[in-house]
Amino acid sequence: MNKNKITRRQAIKLVSTGLLLPVTSCHLMGGVLSKSTFSHGVASGDPDQSSVVIWTRVSHSEGPVNVDWSVATDPGFINVVQGGKFTTDSNRDHTVKVLVSSLEAGQEYFYQFKTKGALSPLGRTKTLPLGHLEQLVLAVVTCSNYAFGYFNVYDVIAKDPTVDMVVHLGDYIYEHGQDAYAGKTGKRIGRNHQPAHEIVSLDDYRKRHAQYKTDEGSLAMHARHPLIVIWDDHETANNPWMGGAGNHQSDEGNWLVRRTASLRAYYEWLPIRDPKNVIDQVNYWRHYKFGDLVSLITLESRHTGRSQQISYNKYLPLLNTKQQAQNFLHSVVGDPKRTMLSKPMEKFLSSELEESIAASRRWRIIGNQSVMAKSIDPKLDDDFFKLLKTQLTGKALEILEEHIHLGKLNLPADLDAWDGYPAARESFYQLAKDKGAKDLLVITGDSHSYWVNELYDNDGQSMGVELGATGLTSPRSIMSLGIEAMKRYDELNAANNKEIVWSDGRHRGFIKLKINHKIAHVDFITVSTVESQDYKTKVIHSVDIINSQGTLKYQ
Repeated sequence: MNKNKITRRQAIKLVSTGLLLPVTSCHLMGGVLSKSTFSHGVASGDPDQSSVVIWTRVSHSEGPVNVDWSVATDPGFINVVQGGKFTTDSNRDHTVKVLVSSLEAGQEYFYQFKTKGALSPLGRTKTLPLGHLEQLVLAVVTCSNYAFGYFNVYDVIAKDPTVDMVVHLGDYIYEHGQDAYAGKTGKRIGRNHQPAHEIVSLDDYRKRHAQYKTDEGSLAMHARHPLIVIWDDHETANNPWMGGAGNHQSDEGNWLVRRTASLRAYYEWLPIRDPKNVIDQVNYWRHYKFGDLVSLITLESRHTGRSQQISYNKYLPLLNTKQQAQNFLHSVVGDPKRTMLSKPMEKFLSSELEESIAASRRWRIIGNQSVMAKSIDPKLDDDFFKLLKTQLTGKALEILEEHIHLGKLNLPADLDAWDGYPAARESFYQLAKDKGAKDLLVITGDSHSYWVNELYDNDGQSMGVELGATGLTSPRSIMSLGIEAMKRYDELNAANNKEIVWSDGRHRGFIKLKINHKIAHVDFITVSTVESQDYKTKVIHSVDIINSQGTLKYQ
């Protein structure tokens, strides 16, 4: 008896539980499940009301491979609605990506691939709804560094049948070699980055994406839920801007060649719609319309419009008084020529906000890379930090000393965030106000910390709120000072900044956002560890948001 075979009725029962979807072995297309042929699993994403992208990769192949695909409304594939063939080869790293069209709005679908008798895992996906939508549940994640730990957060989300879509806010992969950032942790827990060196070439980026897609939690989540994803910086290199990146050196070749290679691999390995041509590769922004309930508009703030970051390494040694610091903020950081978004991005944002207002959608969510709220580093001058300073050495001491100096001068902690582009932030707010959108719900990644923020323009007018997702595995740098130091820093940060209601950089996890027409309920969910696959989950904080007369407020 072939133990891999199960009946259609058994398949339907298994999938309905939401627990065994990624590993269900179904002979629905006349084949046998093959993890070796499809070792990177399946994924779907970038949906609209009538189409969605489905994805897989054929492993261990050299020449061209023909792949069959099928989409059905049921996991038993009784009602098959779409199907076809796709030929892949080494030119696209043997990835398979199909934009499945002519689908029904708001419909759950199941999909599967087959080649040479080998079946992929079964995938589940969903199209965006039309008309009235009672509720939407989003899982919001960011900063998934393979070397820092297991993707337990993905595993949690995969097991949650209430999630409609997963929103990844960037840093889907990291570029560093195993002797750099996260390298020590990776060696200790047996998750060394591959390739071992910093990734620079197309082949490098492909191999890194492939490694990330083998994590068990990743395999489960991508098969179970459709993905909405934006990039941040590490998909290419740390802190990029229009003309380069903080982590790109001259001996690593031409920056544009590297960027093009990284984004090509990104499009190959993610379930997203392909650009029309290489020139449009960087113009990656979307408007996802969830019926009459939610507009989710995503930003591109790394490659198309961002001015070069201001480095404290250059200026901080010259700043010794608060007046000098304020002059620096006004004339250097606050230069109105410094931009974050490109003109085409702003044009898109303007038109889509206008459409959202005209459609009377209840919520306007902005998918954003780096922290938008104003955040001045708090003064770390109490007895705890004075004592801690005497106990630290090396890099940890450098981190503490910089934060102490920034706090004394009332300077922001992160000039890669919107704090480093205050004129651009004000322009963003003005654009939104011009379209009547002062009720923005901004969801943010990048910082490896949870945030509950309020947003105000320079005149003190409320622009909405911001929810920051912590790192899926990536820790905040201040964690190197210890858990108690991180806790005290978070408390001081909230106490000393008007826009920060609550923050937490101690935990790894995700945000679960449940939205209806009256309220948005937010749970900040953590995993107890990422250094082992034996973990527990906990909701460490919750907030409710109401939309009152065009303004968002925490309840």
